[in-house]
Amino acid sequence: MLLNLKFSIFQFQDGDIRELERTKQYVNEAFQAGAMTCLICIASVKRNQAVCGKTLSCGNHTCEQVCHVGACGECPRSGKRFCPCQKSKFSLPCTEDVPTCGDSCDKVLECGIHRCSQRCHRGPCETCRQEVEKHCRCGKHTKRMPCHKPYICETKCVKMRDCQKHQCRRKCCPGNCPPCDQNCGRTLGCRNHKCPSVCHRGSCYPCPETVDVKCNCGNAKVTVPCGRERTTRPPKCKEICRECLGKHEVSPLPCHAVGPYSCKRVCGRILACQNHTCMKECHRVTEVDGCSSKNKAGPECLHCEEGCSKSRPSGCPHLCVLPCHPGECPPCVQMLRIKCHCKITSLYVECRKITTADVNEKNLLSCCKNQCPKELPCGHRCKEMCHPGECPFNCNQKVKLRCPCKRIKKELPCSKVRENQVSVECDATCKEMKRKASEIKEAEAKAALEEEKRRQQAELEAFENRLKGRRKKNRRRDEVAVELSLWQKYKYYLLPVCGVTVMLFAWYIAHDVD
Repeated sequence: MLLNLKFSIFQFQDGDIRELERTKQYVNEAFQAGAMTCLICIASVKRNQAVCGKTLSCGNHTCEQVCHVGACGECPRSGKRFCPCQKSKFSLPCTEDVPTCGDSCDKVLECGIHRCSQRCHRGPCETCRQEVEKHCRCGKHTKRMPCHKPYICETKCVKMRDCQKHQCRRKCCPGNCPPCDQNCGRTLGCRNHKCPSVCHRGSCYPCPETVDVKCNCGNAKVTVPCGRERTTRPPKCKEICRECLGKHEVSPLPCHAVGPYSCKRVCGRILACQNHTCMKECHRVTEVDGCSSKNKAGPECLHCEEGCSKSRPSGCPHLCVLPCHPGECPPCVQMLRIKCHCKITSLYVECRKITTADVNEKNLLSCCKNQCPKELPCGHRCKEMCHPGECPFNCNQKVKLRCPCKRIKKELPCSKVRENQVSVECDATCKEMKRKASEIKEAEAKAALEEEKRRQQAELEAFENRLKGRRKKNRRRDEVAVELSLWQKYKYYLLPVCGVTVMLFAWYIAHDVD
């Protein structure tokens, strides 16, 4: 009775039966030993496994056991203690740590095959680095490698997974192939959706979706599993039927009693292009997205196949590239060929830039960025960049202007020269040069006159001499010829011979005297 009362104080949140039984055992031992054990401490055994923490008999350490019944016992560091490798014993006070013995550790490493080769040490042993002949996980290959490293080969498993459709394809598979993780994707029995489950054997689960089957007017409906809407008859609706198939005429019959009929009128619903209407005979129109408007076309109506006939912006010669569509046409991005202002270069500009540009922008777009080739009235080329209209007559090109005597030369703007705003006059030097030039001309003219007189005189004398010669010639004809002597005939040959003879005679005389 007391035991049941004591346990009613505890609140076991997790319902762990094994912990509850162990706590009961601790309490029973406490009562049997006659000791008053703290029930709250016993309850903490279930909750957080509290440590006892009482000071041991050595007076230096505390009990590290979980809260328990009875005495704590001796200090675990008292008496003889082993070194870290468990080969040597030492008798030391509990306040001192056991030293290493200097022998080899020789503990079995984590690999379970080799032993530690280090000297006696504290803490865990190092990783086994010995090279061994290892088999891969699937057992098809062997390789020599460090003992602590696992060997996984590149061979892919070709076994079929539990779905019996896909291969395992896992590297170095030991045979425990994991379940298939690919999507099933098979079409469900409803023929509208696909299986969303993981790839599996056997048949797929039925489609979880539902579909509404409505009456003619849509006021009554019945919900059926997806796929059954093809075989399920519409519910009987008692509402008065309000229209024909195309919703043009009113019928006073109940909805379930009215059969589908056509009033033979033109459908007249506005097509998706928003520009034309359906020209089919009155027909059934399926509501789309809950829209019951009798002016909006449905999937059974005609589809507009005409081209866009909307007017283009002013200056655009191209047609809209889209088929008949609602709303505004997109900006024309076709390239338009235009001539620049100087009519020499052809430019290609997007049509939308030309049609939406103002006067200044059009002038910029029509500029070829080259110098204007036109000639100004002064004869010089226009210095402005390609521009519209007449060239500005403000030629500032430098021209050479001379004084009347051509001695002084200046460079002045063409516009000022054309406007007769500047002129170059002769200075004193020019006048002096003119005077000297005039004197030189007079002297040259005088000399030329005298030369002409001399020439005429010479010609007169020559004429007179020619006349004299003719007279002598006529006189010789009248005279009798006189015969010449031998000396007169051969004097030119005899004179040199006589000279040579005289010289030889003189030389002979000179040598004879010696």
